[in-house]
This record gives sequence, structure tokens and C-alpha cells, in this order.
Amino acid sequence: MFTTLAFLFVSFNMNAQSNISLSDFKNLDNTSWEGNLTYKNYQDGKLISIPTKMQIKVTDVAIEQTLQYTYEPDKNISSKTKIKKNGRYLGKQEVIEKIMNPDSSFKIVTKYEGKDDNKKATLYITYELNSNSYSVTKEVQFNNANERFVRHQYKFIKK
Repeated sequence: MFTTLAFLFVSFNMNAQSNISLSDFKNLDNTSWEGNLTYKNYQDGKLISIPTKMQIKVTDVAIEQTLQYTYEPDKNISSKTKIKKNGRYLGKQEVIEKIMNPDSSFKIVTKYEGKDDNKKATLYITYELNSNSYSVTKEVQFNNANERFVRHQYKFIKK
């Protein structure tokens, strides 16, 4: 009985620690970033890196970001992402890990089911922030595969 209660307590605390809120992203509010998107090109398997700029605003209801691709402005993206289901989801991505440090740096890992290269997969996104850098890494694990690989990574330095 004690073992079952201890397991439930530990499981509950682990899940509670994975909840996020907009306040976790407060250090990103009204910031501008410069960096690169590096991605795996499926046609030849090579890594390609392109210059990228980003601006982020954190509102009362969402994280708003704008990405600009220096050499491909027709691919620029604006998005709004909401925290959902009592902080268990970042948009449609389930939060599976959250590490908040006293210096306001953090690591948040999410996952969701989707497709990559027209194949069903589980997609993992890792967000890492410290005072001067921010990275977002997407890993792909195709269904029926044992391993996952980095599909793309944004690496930014604060302007």
C-alpha cells in the first residue's frame, strides 16, 4: 500500500512540475533575436543553415512570435501560441519536461503526434533559454523506429 501511494505521489509531482504558464516565458517578452535555422534536407541528407531573425511578445493570453528568413522572405511566419489544459500543453504540444532554474533560464520539452517527410511520427520540441541565447530543437521519431533524430534547430542570440 505504501509503495502504491509513494508511486502515485511521485507521479503526481512529476506531472505537476511539467505544467507551464505564460509567466514562465516572461523573459522572452518584447525581445528580438538573430540566429540561424539549421535543418536536414531530405533530398540529399545535408544540413542547411539559413539566417533568421525573430521577435517575441508575451501577452496575457499567448506567446506571439514573428520569424523572418533573410533570404526567403516569402517563408516568414507569424504565430500565436496559447498555454492550454491547465499548463499541460503549449499549443497542441504536450509538455513532458520542464526545468526552471533560479537564474530564469529554462528547458521545456514537448511532444505531439504528426507527420514529417509525409510519414507518421512523434515530434519532440525542446525549448532552451538563458539570458542571451534561445534555441528550439525539433526531433523526429518515425512510427516503428527506435531512435529519433534532429530535424531542425533554431539557435538565436539576443539583440
